[in-house]
Amino acid sequence: MKNSIYTLLILLLLSCKSQQIIAQNPNHTPFIGTWEYQENNQIFRITIYEDGNDLKGDYWLIDINNGVETILYESDYYEPGTDFHWRHAIFGGSNDGNLMYAQIDDNSINYENGPTERKFKKGSLGFTLLPQTCSTCPIMAEWKVEPLIGLRSDTEPDNYNIPIDIVMIKV
Repeated sequence: MKNSIYTLLILLLLSCKSQQIIAQNPNHTPFIGTWEYQENNQIFRITIYEDGNDLKGDYWLIDINNGVETILYESDYYEPGTDFHWRHAIFGGSNDGNLMYAQIDDNSINYENGPTERKFKKGSLGFTLLPQTCSTCPIMAEWKVEPLIGLRSDTEPDNYNIPIDIVMIKV
């Protein structure tokens, strides 16, 4: 009986130890979290997380009225009448901990006409940390979206609906 307990404890410890071997990429750490850009009564919010060796994320446009937040659109949604789920709309990584390079899907175009009318446009995202000017200042990053280089479908919209050149604050 004693040997069974010891064996179980050793297996448990080895199991915990093996989970610690999977290390997080330190270059991803500065980007992980929630970032916001506010203009008047609207907030563009993104959340970035690490998934294996990749950084992934989603975004929301939120309207604030008397302190109440209402989501106008979000990138993570199910297409009505299908089982297609967008999941993450941001996919990339960082090699230096200063620049996150990613592909982004703007799936919010025509959101105001309902989920079945949404269109999407792919882009290249550069998310660059800005130098901190003081120890208590918020962490800020420049968000720039550009069209992907190459062939495009005739049905792809000309413009993005998401912001393409803003400075975001980590919250």
